[in-house]
Amino acid sequence: MNNNKIRKVLFNEISLISGVVAIAISITLFIVGPNVKIEKDIALIQQDIMTIKNNDLVHIQDSINSNTIRANSNLELITEINLKLERILTILED
Repeated sequence: MNNNKIRKVLFNEISLISGVVAIAISITLFIVGPNVKIEKDIALIQQDIMTIKNNDLVHIQDSINSNTIRANSNLELITEINLKLERILTILED
């Protein structure tokens, strides 16, 4: 008889402890779960920002290269015009 009482008390205590542990785990997952998702979202946003930044840098570099090519082309035209003007002036002086 004494044995059954001990078993009932132990069963009740184990049930109570199991319930408390289950509630504690549920609360922990409820609190920590959204934080993990937020951290993942932040990492994705940071990755997108880096992609945009790198793409902008590529476009800026392409623009600089294009402007340099145009400037070199313009410099060649200016040099050619200067030579022609010198020839014209030389012809006019004679």
